[in-house]
Amino acid sequence: MSLFRLSAPKASHISCLRLCALALGTWCASATAGDVFILDDGSGLSAEVEFTLLSATSLEVRARNTSTGIPMGADAADQILSGVSWDFGHPGFNGDTMISGGMVVIGAASDSVNFDTGSYGPGFDVSGEYGFGNMDGTGALTNFVSSNTAQATPFGGANLDGPVSIDGPQGGLVADPMVQSLGGLGAIQDEYVATLTLTDPITDLDFLTANGVRVEFGSDYRWITIPEPASAALLMLGSLLALQRRKRQ
Repeated sequence: MSLFRLSAPKASHISCLRLCALALGTWCASATAGDVFILDDGSGLSAEVEFTLLSATSLEVRARNTSTGIPMGADAADQILSGVSWDFGHPGFNGDTMISGGMVVIGAASDSVNFDTGSYGPGFDVSGEYGFGNMDGTGALTNFVSSNTAQATPFGGANLDGPVSIDGPQGGLVADPMVQSLGGLGAIQDEYVATLTLTDPITDLDFLTANGVRVEFGSDYRWITIPEPASAALLMLGSLLALQRRKRQ
């Protein structure tokens, strides 16, 4: 498992540890399983996202709301981790690998909260509350899983909460313990696991550090992104220079 811990108390864009290591001339393996990103912008809102390549055309995304607080004046819905996004290829929609379907289940030691149709525990299929996308323009990166409706294609499944299946940010993730009362909104407490089917094979997870990972709280309330594009470019340049220096030696 590769762990990328990222924290910036006064910045909403934070840099990736693996890129920092490359910039310092430290070699890092390109893992295909268990790449974990911890996103924290210092506001109290934070998330943990793990990507695992199950096969060339199957990607698992485990998302967890790790928030310990919420900015003053935020609504109950703003604490909900509603979306996770990334880009399989070059930034923007350009014919790269896409998500074609999949499913979302409640994570281990997690439960639903305030769902209209009942209480559900680990492993329960909640695909009906989520959608996937392959188009930027919503604030998310090109490829995403979200409980919000914008440019999302429903995974399909039972409507477990709310008047419609995808009724985000309702149905998304809250922390355990919750940082604020939900006021009756439905959510999943702690984590979900999404298993995604891909249109074309991929061989590694390098696109994550090349293009970044972004999470959304609420409905456009707050975005946390890693790495910041400008920082990524500088770090990659540094890594190339370091490699050149080592070759000369």
